[in-house]
Amino acid sequence: MLDQMHRVEAVGAAETYVSHGDYLALENPATGKVFAEAREADEGLVDQVVSGAQNTFRRQWRGTSPLDRARLLVRWADVLMEHQDELARIESTDVGHLYRESAADVANAAKWLRYFAGVADKIEGDAVDAHPDRVAHVTREPFGVVAGVNSFNGNILMFGIKAAPALAAGNCLVLKAPELAPLSSFRMAELAIDAGIPRGVVSVITGRGQVTGNALLRHPAVGMAIFTGGLGAAKAVIRSSAVNAIPLCLELGGKNAVILLDDVDVDRVVPHLLHSNFVKCGQSCAAGSRIFVPRPLADELTGRLAAAASRLRPGDPFSPDSDMGAVISETQVARIEDLVNRGTAAGATRLAGGHRAHGRPDVEHGHFFEPTVLADLMDSNVAAREEIFGPVVGVLTYDDVDEVVSRANGLDLGLSAQIWGNDSSTIHYVARRLEAGTVWVNTYRAIHPSSPYGGYKHSGYGRENGPEVLKTYTRGKTTVWAYGDIPNPYAQLSGAS
Repeated sequence: MLDQMHRVEAVGAAETYVSHGDYLALENPATGKVFAEAREADEGLVDQVVSGAQNTFRRQWRGTSPLDRARLLVRWADVLMEHQDELARIESTDVGHLYRESAADVANAAKWLRYFAGVADKIEGDAVDAHPDRVAHVTREPFGVVAGVNSFNGNILMFGIKAAPALAAGNCLVLKAPELAPLSSFRMAELAIDAGIPRGVVSVITGRGQVTGNALLRHPAVGMAIFTGGLGAAKAVIRSSAVNAIPLCLELGGKNAVILLDDVDVDRVVPHLLHSNFVKCGQSCAAGSRIFVPRPLADELTGRLAAAASRLRPGDPFSPDSDMGAVISETQVARIEDLVNRGTAAGATRLAGGHRAHGRPDVEHGHFFEPTVLADLMDSNVAAREEIFGPVVGVLTYDDVDEVVSRANGLDLGLSAQIWGNDSSTIHYVARRLEAGTVWVNTYRAIHPSSPYGGYKHSGYGRENGPEVLKTYTRGKTTVWAYGDIPNPYAQLSGAS
């Protein structure tokens, strides 16, 4: 059976690689069945791929003009859209997301590529004229090889978010795709080659962090790294990258606060709160999983949330009748269930869901969890403090604005926050005081290539997106140029002789 399964290998500068790494079994989360295998990149394979990327940079990509890089990025975007259905089917089979969610990720990845194609020729330097007989030219140069490490929960989009600015800035990218679900990343790299991007500019490998990730981040040819994932893995990334003192950009997790003001339109906000938490089965760092509601509105809000959540149907990712797909693994389902049970044991009230989905053929063998609403949460409750990474939303009550801001800021995480209401003075007051890298007002998940995105505190450092991210993917060089001859520092000694 395994011999007949689809197997994927590294994609890079060479058409084939020599590797003794093991194959990792890939499971369809919606069926629980192994359907493919991917080669785990051992240290030797990582070296081959990274060295190939370095050679491609030195021999070819470094000399490619910004306009040509832009043209290739646009062509890659076009090819992705030509293969949108194929990529979405790969992703939904590999990760368990709804087909429509995966298809949207393809379109958004193409959007990122096109946006950064438009800024590839706008990387500007500077001139410092602070001395009468010399000038300093400040230029931005690519690192050469950039390492990217992605989580499983948004492979296609996160690939675009990393690759677009990296290539626009003139780098080659070696991406470690998540070992649980790497297939769409491998296919995107193949499509980059089909689009005319030279082999080795976009490379993809996969494997566990302690094997492949460690080897990648310690490789001497890697100039900088950008990581998306959890805090625990990020600490290992920091240790590995410290070997060669390379700069990092870290986009980590969140336990994001949603603050409903007392003039909020409850009817309008409920579907957005649900979607914020249940898109991709709640496996999103941007999920607004801590909902703070004014005490007088709590019963109405929780009742409507619970009723609406109970109507949502987890199921087959390819069925138009499904409202949620599958959770990535049995391990993650068990973790979600454990955190919900610990939360209720600590005093939370389960108003909807809270269990594995069951009772229908399309959920019987896969990793499905019911949309869950917890009420009566205290700030100390584990369900209000830990990022659950599943379809679980918690509701907390508050009495005044200063109190809720303090409580929203009470965790060590600060990726994003939401404010829903109408009073502009209160909205500005709250937004300025929230300790989060992104604050969305009367919207959510509004991530765009033009807008910087990143966290405060343990939610990471550095920013993705926006024109300024090109500084993340480049390093500065100062060249000081003197006009004419500079004075001889030993002229007096020469004259004395």
